Amino acid sequence: MTAMLGGIVAPADAAAQQADPPVTPAPWPEELLIESGSLIAITINGVPLQLEVSAEAFGPPVINPGVAERLRLVPQFRREWRFGPVSVTGQGAPVLADFGQGPVSVPLAWANRTASATADGVIGIHHLPYARVTIALAPPVLGESVQRFPLMRAGGTGNTRLGTEVTVGKKRLMMIFVPERAENLITAPTANFIATHQDGGFEPDTDGMAELDFAVERPTRMMRIAAPIMLGDLAVERFAVRVEDYGDPKRVGEIGANDPRFDKDQILVSARKGRGKPDLLTRIGRDQIAQCSRITYDLALSEIRLSCGPAPE
Repeated sequence: MTAMLGGIVAPADAAAQQADPPVTPAPWPEELLIESGSLIAITINGVPLQLEVSAEAFGPPVINPGVAERLRLVPQFRREWRFGPVSVTGQGAPVLADFGQGPVSVPLAWANRTASATADGVIGIHHLPYARVTIALAPPVLGESVQRFPLMRAGGTGNTRLGTEVTVGKKRLMMIFVPERAENLITAPTANFIATHQDGGFEPDTDGMAELDFAVERPTRMMRIAAPIMLGDLAVERFAVRVEDYGDPKRVGEIGANDPRFDKDQILVSARKGRGKPDLLTRIGRDQIAQCSRITYDLALSEIRLSCGPAPE
C-alpha cells in the first residue's frame, strides 16, 4: 500500500514517518488555585457537571435534586442533615466521578432542596484530587507572613471535615476556615463552653441570621469573649451563636455597660465551670482572616497555611 505526499507517491512506511507523534497527556497539576466559591468541572456517570467548591462542605458531594433526576440515580443509602429543629432528608448512591484523571467511585448525595444556587451541587476540598488546594482571598500585601497549622480530619469517613485544633480548657476545639461566610459561627452548647473558659457574653442589639446548607436560616446573636482564643497570630474573640438550635446558651450571659471583663486593665479569674455537651466546632469566617490573602490546604503534608499581612491597628 502507498500514500500520497504532496502529489508524489511514497511508500507507506515513509508516510508513517511523516505522521504526527502520539500526544502525551500533560501531567496532572499538583495544586489547584481557586477563589472562594469557584466552580470545578467534573464528569459524573459520563455527564459533565460543575460543582461549587466549599471549604465548609463535609461528607459526600451534594447535588441539586434536578441533577439527580437527570443522572437517573438509584438511591442506595439515606442521608440526613440536621440544623437544630430543621431536618433535611435525602438519599445517596455511589457514582463514577472523573475530574480529568479517569473515573473513580465516590459517594454522592442529594435532597429535595437545592444544594447550590450557582452550580449543579457542592463539593468539599477533601474530595479534590490535588496535593494542594489554595483559595485566593485577596491580593497579597507587603509584609505578609505564613502561618502553619496541622490539618485535621474530623467526622470520620462519611462526614469528613478539614480544619485545625486549638486547646480551650481541657478540650480541643476544631476550627474550620469558611471564607464563604462573614462571621465566626458556633452552636449554643459550644458558646456555653467557650464562655465559661474565656469569659464571654452577648453583645446588645446583635440579633442576626445565619444561612446554612440548603439555604436553611437560623437566628443568631453575637458573643464576645474577654480572653481571646489565639489561633496562631489571630485573636478570635467574636462569634455568631446559633441561639435556637441545640440547647440554650444560658451560660453566656449579657455584656453590660462598662463591663469590667472587657477592661484591658483588669485581670480576671473565672469561677464558672464548663457544662453541657458542645460539638467543639467553630467556623472561622472571612472577617476573622480579613488581612489574609490566601489559604492553602496541603493535603499531602497535612498542613493548612495562611498567608496574612500585619494585623490592623
